[in-house]
Amino acid sequence: MPKPDLSTSPRAVWRLTWPQMLMMYLVFFMGFITVWVAGRISADVQAALGMVTQCAVFLMAVIMAVSSGATAAVSQSLGALRLLRAQRYVSATVIGSLGLGLLMALIGWLFGDDILRLLMVPESILPIARELWQVTMLALPAQYVYSATGVMFRATRQVLPPLWVAAVVCAANLVACLGFGLGWFGLPACGYMGLAWATFGAQCLGAVCNCLLLARSGYLQRRALPSLRWLKAGLPYLLRVALPAGAAQIVWQSGYLTLFVLVASLPADSVNALAGLTAGLRAEALLFLPGMAFNMSVAVLVGNSLGAGQPAEAKRVALNMVGVAAVLMSLMAAALWPFRREIAELLSQEPGTQAQIISYLTYNLLSTPFSIASTVMGGIMIGAGATQYNLMIYGGTFWLVRLPLGWLLGHKLWGTASGVFVAMLFSQCLQTGIMLYVVLFRDWARFAMNRLRKTPPQGEKPALRA
Repeated sequence: MPKPDLSTSPRAVWRLTWPQMLMMYLVFFMGFITVWVAGRISADVQAALGMVTQCAVFLMAVIMAVSSGATAAVSQSLGALRLLRAQRYVSATVIGSLGLGLLMALIGWLFGDDILRLLMVPESILPIARELWQVTMLALPAQYVYSATGVMFRATRQVLPPLWVAAVVCAANLVACLGFGLGWFGLPACGYMGLAWATFGAQCLGAVCNCLLLARSGYLQRRALPSLRWLKAGLPYLLRVALPAGAAQIVWQSGYLTLFVLVASLPADSVNALAGLTAGLRAEALLFLPGMAFNMSVAVLVGNSLGAGQPAEAKRVALNMVGVAAVLMSLMAAALWPFRREIAELLSQEPGTQAQIISYLTYNLLSTPFSIASTVMGGIMIGAGATQYNLMIYGGTFWLVRLPLGWLLGHKLWGTASGVFVAMLFSQCLQTGIMLYVVLFRDWARFAMNRLRKTPPQGEKPALRA
Protein backbone atom coordinates (compact mmCIF):
# COMPACT_ATOMS: atom_id res chain seq x y z
CA MET A 1 0.00 0.00 0.00
CA PRO A 2 1.58 3.35 -1.05
CA LYS A 3 2.32 6.07 1.48
CA PRO A 4 -0.56 8.58 1.48
CA ASP A 5 -0.06 11.99 -0.13
CA LEU A 6 -0.95 14.62 2.49
CA SER A 7 0.20 17.76 0.67
CA THR A 8 -2.08 20.81 0.50
CA SER A 9 -0.08 22.62 -2.19
CA PRO A 10 -2.01 24.02 -5.20
CA ARG A 11 -0.60 21.22 -7.36
CA ALA A 12 -1.76 18.56 -4.88
CA VAL A 13 -5.20 20.16 -4.64
CA TRP A 14 -5.48 20.17 -8.44
CA ARG A 15 -4.38 16.53 -8.66
CA LEU A 16 -7.10 15.64 -6.19
CA THR A 17 -9.84 17.75 -7.75
CA TRP A 18 -9.64 17.49 -11.55
CA PRO A 19 -10.29 13.74 -11.76
CA GLN A 20 -13.30 14.18 -9.48
CA MET A 21 -14.62 17.02 -11.65
CA LEU A 22 -14.27 14.85 -14.73
CA MET A 23 -15.95 11.97 -12.93
CA MET A 24 -18.83 14.23 -11.90
CA TYR A 25 -19.27 15.20 -15.55
CA LEU A 26 -19.49 11.53 -16.41
CA VAL A 27 -22.19 11.18 -13.75
CA PHE A 28 -23.93 14.21 -15.25
CA PHE A 29 -23.74 12.70 -18.72
CA MET A 30 -25.29 9.46 -17.48
CA GLY A 31 -28.19 11.32 -15.91
CA PHE A 32 -28.53 13.59 -18.93
CA ILE A 33 -28.76 10.67 -21.34
CA THR A 34 -31.39 8.96 -19.17
CA VAL A 35 -33.56 12.09 -19.09
CA TRP A 36 -33.00 12.73 -22.80
CA VAL A 37 -34.09 9.23 -23.73
CA ALA A 38 -37.08 9.48 -21.36
CA GLY A 39 -38.06 12.75 -23.03
CA ARG A 40 -37.93 11.07 -26.45
CA ILE A 41 -40.36 8.42 -25.17
CA SER A 42 -42.93 10.80 -23.58
CA ALA A 43 -43.40 13.59 -21.02
CA ASP A 44 -45.21 11.05 -18.79
CA VAL A 45 -42.11 8.84 -18.70
CA GLN A 46 -39.89 11.84 -17.99
CA ALA A 47 -42.11 12.95 -15.11
CA ALA A 48 -42.36 9.41 -13.64
CA LEU A 49 -38.59 8.99 -13.92
CA GLY A 50 -38.09 12.24 -12.01
CA MET A 51 -40.29 11.13 -9.13
CA VAL A 52 -38.68 7.69 -8.89
CA THR A 53 -35.17 9.11 -9.15
CA GLN A 54 -35.83 11.62 -6.38
CA CYS A 55 -37.29 8.86 -4.18
CA ALA A 56 -34.21 6.73 -4.78
CA VAL A 57 -31.96 9.66 -3.90
CA PHE A 58 -33.87 9.95 -0.62
CA LEU A 59 -33.10 6.30 0.14
CA MET A 60 -29.44 7.02 -0.65
CA ALA A 61 -29.38 9.34 2.39
CA VAL A 62 -28.27 6.40 4.56
CA ILE A 63 -25.15 5.62 2.56
CA MET A 64 -24.38 9.32 2.12
CA ALA A 65 -24.39 9.63 5.89
CA VAL A 66 -22.10 6.65 6.39
CA SER A 67 -19.82 7.97 3.66
CA SER A 68 -19.61 11.35 5.40
CA GLY A 69 -18.52 9.69 8.63
CA ALA A 70 -16.07 7.46 6.78
CA THR A 71 -14.58 10.40 4.88
CA ALA A 72 -13.83 12.21 8.13
CA ALA A 73 -12.50 9.08 9.84
CA VAL A 74 -10.32 7.87 6.94
CA SER A 75 -8.90 11.26 5.95
CA GLN A 76 -8.10 12.19 9.55
CA SER A 77 -6.53 8.75 10.15
CA LEU A 78 -4.28 9.20 7.13
CA GLY A 79 -3.41 12.73 8.26
CA ALA A 80 -2.30 11.22 11.58
CA LEU A 81 -0.42 8.48 9.64
CA ARG A 82 -2.59 5.70 11.15
CA LEU A 83 -2.73 3.55 7.99
CA LEU A 84 -4.15 0.38 9.51
CA ARG A 85 -6.88 2.35 11.20
CA ALA A 86 -7.76 3.87 7.82
CA GLN A 87 -7.89 0.39 6.25
CA ARG A 88 -10.26 -0.81 8.94
CA TYR A 89 -12.58 2.14 8.46
CA VAL A 90 -12.60 1.43 4.71
CA SER A 91 -13.45 -2.25 5.22
CA ALA A 92 -16.18 -1.47 7.74
CA THR A 93 -17.70 1.10 5.38
CA VAL A 94 -17.79 -1.17 2.31
CA ILE A 95 -19.23 -4.17 4.16
CA GLY A 96 -21.72 -1.99 6.00
CA SER A 97 -22.85 -0.35 2.74
CA LEU A 98 -23.85 -3.71 1.27
CA GLY A 99 -25.87 -4.65 4.34
CA LEU A 100 -27.57 -1.27 4.50
CA GLY A 101 -28.31 -1.39 0.77
CA LEU A 102 -30.06 -4.74 1.08
CA LEU A 103 -32.09 -3.49 4.05
CA MET A 104 -33.21 -0.26 2.36
CA ALA A 105 -34.04 -2.11 -0.89
CA LEU A 106 -36.25 -4.53 1.02
CA ILE A 107 -38.08 -1.68 2.75
CA GLY A 108 -38.48 0.18 -0.54
CA TRP A 109 -39.79 -2.92 -2.33
CA LEU A 110 -42.34 -3.76 0.37
CA PHE A 111 -43.70 -0.23 0.72
CA GLY A 112 -43.22 1.02 -2.85
CA ASP A 113 -46.89 1.67 -3.62
CA ASP A 114 -47.42 3.46 -0.33
CA ILE A 115 -44.37 5.65 -0.94
CA LEU A 116 -45.47 6.64 -4.45
CA ARG A 117 -49.02 7.44 -3.32
CA LEU A 118 -47.71 9.42 -0.36
CA LEU A 119 -45.77 11.55 -2.81
CA MET A 120 -48.99 12.25 -4.73
CA VAL A 121 -47.68 10.84 -8.00
CA PRO A 122 -50.33 11.74 -10.61
CA GLU A 123 -52.56 8.77 -11.50
CA SER A 124 -51.69 9.12 -15.18
CA ILE A 125 -48.04 8.21 -14.53
CA LEU A 126 -48.45 5.93 -11.49
CA PRO A 127 -48.21 2.59 -13.44
CA ILE A 128 -44.97 3.74 -15.09
CA ALA A 129 -43.55 4.98 -11.79
CA ARG A 130 -44.40 1.67 -10.10
CA GLU A 131 -42.47 -0.41 -12.65
CA LEU A 132 -39.49 1.92 -12.58
CA TRP A 133 -39.49 1.82 -8.78
CA GLN A 134 -39.29 -1.97 -8.61
CA VAL A 135 -36.18 -2.16 -10.80
CA THR A 136 -34.64 0.78 -8.95
CA MET A 137 -34.97 -1.11 -5.67
CA LEU A 138 -33.24 -4.15 -7.17
CA ALA A 139 -30.32 -1.90 -8.11
CA LEU A 140 -30.11 -0.15 -4.73
CA PRO A 141 -27.62 -2.53 -2.98
CA ALA A 142 -25.18 -2.21 -5.89
CA GLN A 143 -25.71 1.54 -5.90
CA TYR A 144 -24.87 1.67 -2.18
CA VAL A 145 -21.63 -0.27 -2.70
CA TYR A 146 -20.68 1.73 -5.81
CA SER A 147 -21.21 5.00 -3.94
CA ALA A 148 -19.36 3.91 -0.79
CA THR A 149 -16.34 2.51 -2.62
CA GLY A 150 -16.07 5.68 -4.71
CA VAL A 151 -16.01 7.76 -1.54
CA MET A 152 -13.30 5.52 -0.04
CA PHE A 153 -11.10 6.03 -3.09
CA ARG A 154 -11.47 9.79 -2.72
CA ALA A 155 -10.84 9.71 1.04
CA THR A 156 -7.53 7.93 0.38
CA ARG A 157 -6.68 10.36 -2.47
CA GLN A 158 -6.83 7.61 -5.09
CA VAL A 159 -8.88 9.53 -7.61
CA LEU A 160 -7.79 7.97 -10.91
CA PRO A 161 -9.07 4.37 -10.44
CA PRO A 162 -12.71 5.40 -9.83
CA LEU A 163 -12.44 7.80 -12.77
CA TRP A 164 -11.61 4.95 -15.14
CA VAL A 165 -14.42 2.87 -13.66
CA ALA A 166 -16.85 5.77 -14.10
CA ALA A 167 -15.81 6.09 -17.75
CA VAL A 168 -16.50 2.40 -18.39
CA VAL A 169 -19.81 2.57 -16.53
CA CYS A 170 -20.84 5.69 -18.44
CA ALA A 171 -20.06 4.09 -21.80
CA ALA A 172 -21.98 0.93 -20.90
CA ASN A 173 -24.94 2.98 -19.65
CA LEU A 174 -24.97 5.07 -22.83
CA VAL A 175 -25.12 2.04 -25.11
CA ALA A 176 -27.74 0.35 -22.94
CA CYS A 177 -30.00 3.43 -22.64
CA LEU A 178 -29.94 4.21 -26.34
CA GLY A 179 -30.12 0.55 -27.32
CA PHE A 180 -32.78 -0.81 -24.99
CA GLY A 181 -34.59 2.50 -24.52
CA LEU A 182 -34.90 3.64 -28.15
CA GLY A 183 -33.88 0.54 -30.11
CA TRP A 184 -30.56 1.88 -31.44
CA PHE A 185 -27.65 -0.37 -32.48
CA GLY A 186 -30.09 -3.12 -33.54
CA LEU A 187 -31.13 -3.81 -29.93
CA PRO A 188 -34.78 -4.35 -28.93
CA ALA A 189 -36.58 -1.15 -27.93
CA CYS A 190 -37.94 -1.79 -24.42
CA GLY A 191 -38.98 1.79 -23.70
CA TYR A 192 -38.79 3.07 -20.15
CA MET A 193 -38.06 -0.39 -18.76
CA GLY A 194 -34.98 -0.48 -20.96
CA LEU A 195 -33.81 2.66 -19.15
CA ALA A 196 -34.43 1.07 -15.76
CA TRP A 197 -32.49 -2.09 -16.55
CA ALA A 198 -29.67 -0.08 -18.12
CA THR A 199 -29.23 1.76 -14.81
CA PHE A 200 -29.34 -1.54 -12.91
CA GLY A 201 -26.54 -2.99 -15.03
CA ALA A 202 -24.41 0.15 -14.77
CA GLN A 203 -24.61 0.22 -10.98
CA CYS A 204 -23.68 -3.46 -10.67
CA LEU A 205 -20.73 -3.02 -13.03
CA GLY A 206 -19.46 -0.02 -11.08
CA ALA A 207 -19.76 -1.75 -7.70
CA VAL A 208 -17.84 -4.84 -8.81
CA CYS A 209 -15.04 -2.87 -10.51
CA ASN A 210 -14.56 -0.51 -7.57
CA CYS A 211 -14.38 -3.36 -5.04
CA LEU A 212 -11.76 -5.18 -7.12
CA LEU A 213 -9.62 -2.06 -7.52
CA LEU A 214 -9.96 -1.09 -3.87
CA ALA A 215 -8.75 -4.58 -2.89
CA ARG A 216 -5.85 -4.30 -5.32
CA SER A 217 -4.82 -0.95 -3.81
CA GLY A 218 -4.44 -2.60 -0.40
CA TYR A 219 -7.22 -0.74 1.43
CA LEU A 220 -9.76 -3.56 1.21
CA GLN A 221 -8.07 -6.68 2.57
CA ARG A 222 -9.04 -9.63 4.73
CA ARG A 223 -6.32 -8.87 7.27
CA ALA A 224 -7.74 -5.37 7.73
CA LEU A 225 -11.26 -6.56 8.54
CA PRO A 226 -12.17 -4.90 11.85
CA SER A 227 -12.69 -7.07 14.91
CA LEU A 228 -15.60 -6.55 17.27
CA ARG A 229 -13.19 -5.05 19.80
CA TRP A 230 -11.96 -2.55 17.22
CA LEU A 231 -15.49 -1.72 16.07
CA LYS A 232 -16.45 -0.95 19.66
CA ALA A 233 -13.61 1.56 19.87
CA GLY A 234 -13.61 2.88 16.30
CA LEU A 235 -17.27 3.12 15.31
CA PRO A 236 -18.38 5.75 17.84
CA TYR A 237 -16.55 8.54 15.99
CA LEU A 238 -17.87 7.41 12.61
CA LEU A 239 -21.39 7.36 14.03
CA ARG A 240 -20.87 10.72 15.74
CA VAL A 241 -20.27 12.22 12.29
CA ALA A 242 -22.66 9.98 10.33
CA LEU A 243 -25.78 10.45 12.45
CA PRO A 244 -26.05 14.23 11.99
CA ALA A 245 -24.98 13.82 8.36
CA GLY A 246 -27.69 11.21 7.88
CA ALA A 247 -30.27 13.40 9.54
CA ALA A 248 -29.18 16.28 7.28
CA GLN A 249 -29.50 14.09 4.20
CA ILE A 250 -32.94 12.85 5.28
CA VAL A 251 -34.11 16.38 6.00
CA TRP A 252 -32.65 17.64 2.71
CA GLN A 253 -33.89 14.80 0.50
CA SER A 254 -37.31 14.70 2.15
CA GLY A 255 -37.40 18.43 1.45
CA TYR A 256 -36.74 17.76 -2.23
CA LEU A 257 -39.44 15.09 -2.25
CA THR A 258 -41.82 17.63 -0.74
CA LEU A 259 -40.68 20.09 -3.40
CA PHE A 260 -41.67 17.54 -6.04
CA VAL A 261 -45.03 17.17 -4.31
CA LEU A 262 -45.49 20.95 -4.40
CA VAL A 263 -44.86 20.96 -8.13
CA ALA A 264 -46.94 17.83 -8.80
CA SER A 265 -49.92 19.40 -6.99
CA LEU A 266 -49.79 22.82 -8.67
CA PRO A 267 -53.18 24.21 -9.71
CA ALA A 268 -52.37 23.93 -13.43
CA ASP A 269 -49.97 22.19 -15.85
CA SER A 270 -48.53 19.99 -13.11
CA VAL A 271 -47.23 17.17 -15.36
CA ASN A 272 -45.27 19.58 -17.57
CA ALA A 273 -44.00 21.36 -14.46
CA LEU A 274 -42.89 18.05 -12.96
CA ALA A 275 -41.14 17.01 -16.18
CA GLY A 276 -39.55 20.47 -16.35
CA LEU A 277 -38.27 20.19 -12.78
CA THR A 278 -36.83 16.74 -13.54
CA ALA A 279 -35.05 17.92 -16.67
CA GLY A 280 -33.98 21.20 -15.07
CA LEU A 281 -32.31 19.40 -12.19
CA ARG A 282 -30.39 17.27 -14.68
CA ALA A 283 -29.25 20.34 -16.61
CA GLU A 284 -28.28 22.14 -13.41
CA ALA A 285 -26.16 19.13 -12.52
CA LEU A 286 -23.72 20.41 -15.15
CA LEU A 287 -22.79 23.00 -12.51
CA PHE A 288 -23.71 21.26 -9.27
CA LEU A 289 -21.76 18.02 -9.81
CA PRO A 290 -18.39 19.77 -10.30
CA GLY A 291 -19.28 21.66 -7.13
CA MET A 292 -19.61 18.28 -5.45
CA ALA A 293 -16.10 17.45 -6.66
CA PHE A 294 -14.84 20.49 -4.74
CA ASN A 295 -16.99 19.40 -1.80
CA MET A 296 -15.33 15.98 -1.73
CA SER A 297 -11.83 17.38 -2.22
CA VAL A 298 -12.13 19.95 0.56
CA ALA A 299 -13.49 17.29 2.92
CA VAL A 300 -10.37 15.17 2.38
CA LEU A 301 -7.97 18.12 2.61
CA VAL A 302 -9.58 19.46 5.79
CA GLY A 303 -9.62 15.97 7.30
CA ASN A 304 -5.93 15.42 6.51
CA SER A 305 -4.95 18.79 7.98
CA LEU A 306 -6.96 18.30 11.17
CA GLY A 307 -5.66 14.75 11.53
CA ALA A 308 -2.15 16.18 11.39
CA GLY A 309 -3.09 18.76 14.05
CA GLN A 310 -3.06 21.81 11.71
CA PRO A 311 -6.42 23.64 12.06
CA ALA A 312 -5.07 26.91 10.59
CA GLU A 313 -3.99 25.10 7.44
CA ALA A 314 -7.41 23.42 7.26
CA LYS A 315 -9.16 26.81 7.34
CA ARG A 316 -6.82 28.32 4.75
CA VAL A 317 -7.35 25.48 2.28
CA ALA A 318 -11.09 25.51 2.94
CA LEU A 319 -11.56 29.20 2.15
CA ASN A 320 -9.42 28.96 -0.99
CA MET A 321 -11.51 26.05 -2.26
CA VAL A 322 -14.78 27.90 -1.60
CA GLY A 323 -13.62 30.93 -3.57
CA VAL A 324 -12.19 29.02 -6.52
CA ALA A 325 -15.23 26.75 -6.87
CA ALA A 326 -17.74 29.62 -6.69
CA VAL A 327 -15.90 31.68 -9.31
CA LEU A 328 -15.34 28.79 -11.75
CA MET A 329 -18.91 27.51 -11.63
CA SER A 330 -20.34 31.04 -11.85
CA LEU A 331 -18.39 31.62 -15.05
CA MET A 332 -19.79 28.38 -16.43
CA ALA A 333 -23.32 29.43 -15.44
CA ALA A 334 -22.83 32.72 -17.26
CA ALA A 335 -21.72 30.81 -20.35
CA LEU A 336 -24.88 28.65 -20.23
CA TRP A 337 -27.28 31.53 -19.64
CA PRO A 338 -27.82 32.47 -23.35
CA PHE A 339 -28.55 28.83 -24.25
CA ARG A 340 -31.42 28.06 -21.87
CA ARG A 341 -33.91 27.56 -24.70
CA GLU A 342 -31.55 25.31 -26.63
CA ILE A 343 -30.98 23.20 -23.51
CA ALA A 344 -34.74 22.91 -22.99
CA GLU A 345 -35.31 21.85 -26.59
CA LEU A 346 -32.58 19.25 -26.25
CA LEU A 347 -34.13 17.78 -23.11
CA SER A 348 -37.77 17.65 -24.20
CA GLN A 349 -39.94 17.67 -27.31
CA GLU A 350 -43.00 19.03 -25.44
CA PRO A 351 -43.42 22.85 -25.70
CA GLY A 352 -45.03 23.01 -22.25
CA THR A 353 -42.15 21.11 -20.66
CA GLN A 354 -39.61 23.27 -22.50
CA ALA A 355 -41.15 26.41 -20.99
CA GLN A 356 -40.85 24.94 -17.49
CA ILE A 357 -37.21 23.97 -18.06
CA ILE A 358 -36.40 27.52 -19.16
CA SER A 359 -38.10 28.92 -16.05
CA TYR A 360 -36.17 26.54 -13.79
CA LEU A 361 -32.82 27.38 -15.39
CA THR A 362 -33.48 31.13 -15.22
CA TYR A 363 -33.70 31.18 -11.44
CA ASN A 364 -31.24 28.39 -10.63
CA LEU A 365 -28.44 29.66 -12.86
CA LEU A 366 -28.71 32.93 -10.92
CA SER A 367 -28.23 30.99 -7.68
CA THR A 368 -24.99 29.32 -8.84
CA PRO A 369 -22.49 31.37 -6.76
CA PHE A 370 -24.51 30.71 -3.62
CA SER A 371 -25.36 27.06 -4.22
CA ILE A 372 -21.76 26.15 -5.11
CA ALA A 373 -20.26 28.05 -2.17
CA SER A 374 -22.64 26.41 0.32
CA THR A 375 -21.97 22.99 -1.22
CA VAL A 376 -18.22 23.35 -0.74
CA MET A 377 -18.66 24.67 2.79
CA GLY A 378 -20.71 21.57 3.54
CA GLY A 379 -17.63 19.55 2.56
CA ILE A 380 -15.56 21.50 5.08
CA MET A 381 -17.91 20.40 7.84
CA ILE A 382 -17.75 16.77 6.67
CA GLY A 383 -13.95 16.71 6.73
CA ALA A 384 -13.93 18.25 10.20
CA GLY A 385 -16.63 15.90 11.48
CA ALA A 386 -18.82 18.94 12.24
CA THR A 387 -21.88 17.64 10.40
CA GLN A 388 -24.20 19.11 13.05
CA TYR A 389 -23.85 22.44 11.23
CA ASN A 390 -24.98 20.90 7.93
CA LEU A 391 -28.03 19.46 9.62
CA MET A 392 -29.08 22.71 11.27
CA ILE A 393 -28.35 25.08 8.37
CA TYR A 394 -29.36 23.01 5.34
CA GLY A 395 -32.39 21.55 7.08
CA GLY A 396 -33.49 24.85 8.58
CA THR A 397 -33.32 26.89 5.39
CA PHE A 398 -35.02 24.16 3.34
CA TRP A 399 -37.96 23.45 5.65
CA LEU A 400 -38.41 26.87 7.22
CA VAL A 401 -37.76 29.00 4.14
CA ARG A 402 -37.75 27.18 0.79
CA LEU A 403 -40.84 24.99 1.20
CA PRO A 404 -43.17 27.52 2.93
CA LEU A 405 -42.16 30.24 0.47
CA GLY A 406 -42.52 27.84 -2.47
CA TRP A 407 -46.02 26.91 -1.33
CA LEU A 408 -46.99 30.56 -0.86
CA LEU A 409 -45.67 31.71 -4.24
CA GLY A 410 -46.40 28.57 -6.26
CA HIS A 411 -49.85 27.68 -4.93
CA LYS A 412 -51.34 30.91 -3.59
CA LEU A 413 -49.85 33.98 -5.25
CA TRP A 414 -48.50 33.00 -8.68
CA GLY A 415 -50.08 29.59 -9.24
CA THR A 416 -47.10 28.40 -11.32
CA ALA A 417 -43.87 26.47 -10.82
CA SER A 418 -41.93 29.73 -11.14
CA GLY A 419 -42.95 30.58 -7.59
CA VAL A 420 -41.31 27.38 -6.35
CA PHE A 421 -38.16 28.16 -8.35
CA VAL A 422 -37.92 31.68 -6.86
CA ALA A 423 -38.14 30.18 -3.38
CA MET A 424 -35.21 27.91 -4.23
CA LEU A 425 -33.10 30.94 -5.21
CA PHE A 426 -33.93 32.89 -2.04
CA SER A 427 -33.22 29.98 0.30
CA GLN A 428 -29.85 29.30 -1.36
CA CYS A 429 -28.76 32.90 -0.72
CA LEU A 430 -29.75 32.70 2.94
CA GLN A 431 -28.14 29.28 3.40
CA THR A 432 -24.83 30.46 1.97
CA GLY A 433 -24.69 33.49 4.24
CA ILE A 434 -25.20 31.40 7.36
CA MET A 435 -22.66 28.76 6.29
CA LEU A 436 -20.05 31.45 5.61
CA TYR A 437 -20.55 32.84 9.11
CA VAL A 438 -19.93 29.37 10.59
CA VAL A 439 -16.77 28.80 8.53
CA LEU A 440 -15.32 32.19 9.45
CA PHE A 441 -16.31 32.55 13.09
CA ARG A 442 -17.12 29.16 14.65
CA ASP A 443 -14.61 26.59 15.96
CA TRP A 444 -15.63 23.69 13.70
CA ALA A 445 -12.15 22.13 14.05
CA ARG A 446 -13.04 20.99 17.57
CA PHE A 447 -15.06 18.08 16.14
CA ALA A 448 -11.95 16.32 14.75
CA MET A 449 -10.86 13.01 16.32
CA ASN A 450 -7.66 14.30 17.88
CA ARG A 451 -9.53 17.27 19.37
CA LEU A 452 -12.26 15.07 20.85
CA ARG A 453 -9.86 12.90 22.82
CA LYS A 454 -8.57 14.01 26.18
CA THR A 455 -5.19 12.46 25.42
CA PRO A 456 -3.00 12.99 22.35
CA PRO A 457 -2.90 10.38 19.55
CA GLN A 458 0.08 8.64 21.14
CA GLY A 459 -2.13 7.76 24.11
CA GLU A 460 -4.91 6.08 22.11
CA LYS A 461 -6.30 2.76 23.16
CA PRO A 462 -4.60 -0.01 21.20
CA ALA A 463 -7.81 -1.08 19.51
CA LEU A 464 -8.40 2.41 18.11
CA ARG A 465 -4.78 3.18 17.43
CA ALA A 466 -4.69 0.31 14.96
